[in-house]
Amino acid sequence: MDNRLPVMSRLLILFPCSHMGNLLIALPHLRAMLAAQPYALLVVSQRYQSLVEQSLPGETRLLYYPEQALSRQAPLFQRVHRYLQLVMAMRRFNADVAVDIEGEQKSATLVRLSGAAERIGPRRRHGQWFYTRQPQADWSGHRWQAYASLSQPAANSPARYLPLNASADGMKEVDATLTEIDSTDGLVAIHAGATKTYKIWHAEQFAALCQQLRRAGLTPLLIGAGQKDRQQIARIQSFLCDPVIDLCDQLSLAGLIALLKRSRGFVGNDSGPMHLAAACGLPAVALFGPTDDTLWHPLSPHAQVLRWQHCHRDCERSSCALDSYPCLQRITVDRVVNTLEELGVIPVAHPGPVKTLRIS
Repeated sequence: MDNRLPVMSRLLILFPCSHMGNLLIALPHLRAMLAAQPYALLVVSQRYQSLVEQSLPGETRLLYYPEQALSRQAPLFQRVHRYLQLVMAMRRFNADVAVDIEGEQKSATLVRLSGAAERIGPRRRHGQWFYTRQPQADWSGHRWQAYASLSQPAANSPARYLPLNASADGMKEVDATLTEIDSTDGLVAIHAGATKTYKIWHAEQFAALCQQLRRAGLTPLLIGAGQKDRQQIARIQSFLCDPVIDLCDQLSLAGLIALLKRSRGFVGNDSGPMHLAAACGLPAVALFGPTDDTLWHPLSPHAQVLRWQHCHRDCERSSCALDSYPCLQRITVDRVVNTLEELGVIPVAHPGPVKTLRIS
């Protein structure tokens, strides 16, 4: 269905989602809406400002949702003040139409406060309070297709990410971080964490994978950000005699993109960095458990999803009927290594000593 609006409409596009994977999947549609409407304004999370600027070079019709300033750690007065500033900036835009293609509570609330006469968003509980029109989203396939069914208009098929390039600042950051590595030809980025515990492959398995990568003459790098990732990395290091290079919380988003563009391959759980690696064109192994890869698989021909088996019919994402999430946890290290070989990340014949490298 063609969702095109009149060209002279003032279009407010709401996508302040805090999940990087969702944003990467949605960005082709966000760009299509901006391209179709000369009078448009896109609201996205300030957390991903550098990512948006790289994906939409030269685009100035942007308003950033101040996620950090609105966190619970910030003083209440500051939160109220910044939120009202955001709402007033939206209302000064005088939108005729506001579109919310994610349907989160915060984006639905902002649509309601936008002042737009026509407010479009997905069907949800009490949605009639937020939206004047609730088209039926296509939830039958990948989330890219669901966003397409709500966008005004959608990006052209097939489903893919927008291309990403390393920035000069990002490359300088990586150079300054990896000062003790003689060659960066064999870097393999590993994101061992995730927002949800049920998405995380065992730390012992990641440690064994790091050892096999070293034996193959490659350099594993542990990436991530935040407390959960730090805890998982600490568990991985506890299984290793020689620690792996730990870049958790050491790179900006621009630096992470530059590192991924320089890497040979990627392994990680179902997470935002997995989608970022795939968007960078990196050969990637995505480890899936109870989440549905039909909805969330990486949109890249160079990425491969692994799962041991489909979930039991009585499973829920946060409650495994078999108690131990065998769908994810029984993925073997050998299977990951074999998949990396198939993707060309690991040479098929890989004798050699284990490499141990330190980072200052």
